[in-house]
Amino acid sequence: MRLIKWKRKANIKSAKSRTAAARGALGTIKRTIMEPKTIEAKHIFIDIVNYTYNRSVEAQTDLISFLNDYVNKALEKYNITPDQRLYIPTGDGMCISLINIYTPYDIHIAISLDILKQIQAHNDFQNDEMRKFNIRIGINENIDNVIIDINGNQNISGSGINYASRIEGLCDAGQIIVGNSVYEKLVQREKYMKSFVTYVAEVKHNVQLKVHQYKNKDLTYLNNEIPSRFKPVPKMIFRLNEIQAYYLLNCINNVEFILKNVGSGQNQYSLQTLLGQLSEDFYEKTKVTMLGPRPTIKVNRQLQEHFNHIQSVDFWIICDLSTYYIEKYLFQIKSFFSEPYLIVNESGKEKLLEDQPEIAKQLKIM
Repeated sequence: MRLIKWKRKANIKSAKSRTAAARGALGTIKRTIMEPKTIEAKHIFIDIVNYTYNRSVEAQTDLISFLNDYVNKALEKYNITPDQRLYIPTGDGMCISLINIYTPYDIHIAISLDILKQIQAHNDFQNDEMRKFNIRIGINENIDNVIIDINGNQNISGSGINYASRIEGLCDAGQIIVGNSVYEKLVQREKYMKSFVTYVAEVKHNVQLKVHQYKNKDLTYLNNEIPSRFKPVPKMIFRLNEIQAYYLLNCINNVEFILKNVGSGQNQYSLQTLLGQLSEDFYEKTKVTMLGPRPTIKVNRQLQEHFNHIQSVDFWIICDLSTYYIEKYLFQIKSFFSEPYLIVNESGKEKLLEDQPEIAKQLKIM
């Protein structure tokens, strides 16, 4: 009996000890989470353009070795010590994060240009096409967090490095694009007052990002062309096909019915489906011949009755049908609506009259 009691006491003490240890560990975790180390970081995000395209695995490995060498030389030139930078490999490039460096004020631009210059010299003397390469560079700065990654190494997290990656993705080969935080500091200096062209891009999560391309026509190793992402798209000569024209016609002729039923939720998808079916019916009727088969009519009852029937169908089926009509016929003509594929604007009416005047004759109102 005494032995059992002693074992129980020992087990209780052991459990309390484990609990205290767990609480201590949890406290350490909480302190680590609550007290991150923050730094002022200048991020130079580098990507090798077409890294794997038409290159052997051996050539890809050599390119990383070349890039590493040129990056190290550039940082040595500007006396950047290991405690002032972090290298973060990305597979086909890297991010150079400069930590708490304030002078020279344009150190990130200077290093980037030095790397581009070395790569141009490399390509001039390299005979093997697989071992010639170009990079693109996105630069951003912010107060970010130093973290320990899964390999136990120091790493960086935060919006500064995230946006540096997004900015780099907007560049073409040989270009440098900087974020707004970098631009606002540099543009005040005489050296950079006329060195940037500003663009606005939509990046991940539909974020509107203001960026600035660094240009210097005196540097042969810097690509000063407009980035492909921002080149104006040439206007295509576009003509409404018959079903698109009938869709516009039905939207205009049935505008009161649409306004009465548009509501919210499934209503919009049901109306788009109904108008799509109706437009296909109109088109099929024009193709009927004396000897040919009769067309299959989808809308074979009053509009309100057919709309109510569509509303009774499973939401996801109607959603898929609406998406089908949008992708097949309507996406091309989305600019002709003031409401999503339902209310036609003045440009849509003019386009209908211009492209399909015979169909436009069936308009009830204008």
